[in-house]
Amino acid sequence: MASNRELWPEFFNELDFPAFPCPSCSRGRLVVDPETYSKVRSGSSDLHLQEHGYSPDEDFGRFTCIMVCSSKSCREVVTVCGDYTEVETYGSRREITTATQNWPHFMEPAPPLMDIPGETPTEAAKAMQQSFNSFWGDRGSAANRLRISVERIMDAHGIPREEGRNEIKLFKRIDQFAEKYAGGSKDTLDALRHVGNLGSHDGDVSREALLDAYEVYQEWLRNFYRAYPDRIKVLTDRLIRSKGKY
Repeated sequence: MASNRELWPEFFNELDFPAFPCPSCSRGRLVVDPETYSKVRSGSSDLHLQEHGYSPDEDFGRFTCIMVCSSKSCREVVTVCGDYTEVETYGSRREITTATQNWPHFMEPAPPLMDIPGETPTEAAKAMQQSFNSFWGDRGSAANRLRISVERIMDAHGIPREEGRNEIKLFKRIDQFAEKYAGGSKDTLDALRHVGNLGSHDGDVSREALLDAYEVYQEWLRNFYRAYPDRIKVLTDRLIRSKGKY
């Protein structure tokens, strides 16, 4: 999902929200309920405009809205809030006009940024979902949650946390995991560890680096837990047996 970068812009116009995947059913797409969209100018912006006259550059505040899943069998509801700004732009006749840009900082429940196979250990999947929640408002936390999910995968596969009374560092646990499983793909897990460390130590990770991390993680999960290769094998065998006639 993160591979489709058009789905995850940093901001979007007033009611022109991307068709985010539903966090509950994964089949439907989230659609903004226009009746719930509301924006309120901040006090400092309002005061400035009263004293100096209107200027789009000084028109900003907060917005909220509700997105609803398009699937009639689901109809999940997602709360969104964040900042808005007004910017000058050109209208259909090239006249100068204004447009609202929404900068979301919170979505609950958050749209998934990657597929999580059903075979993924429960505690690891929880950490991944927490990362999705943090993506909009705290990228450092989102990166750290990905690192935690790697730790939980190590736990689920019996890779020890301690040796005697000493904690085993994650990079060493990843080495042990890669030795235990031929499909452990040490490089991918190390990449996620580095991103998570950056989030923990620096407090922020670039949007692009985080989206890259989701993308490579998704492919690793699909391959390690066989979710994608097994499905492709089933479809391939079906095509061969039927010679495409079905």
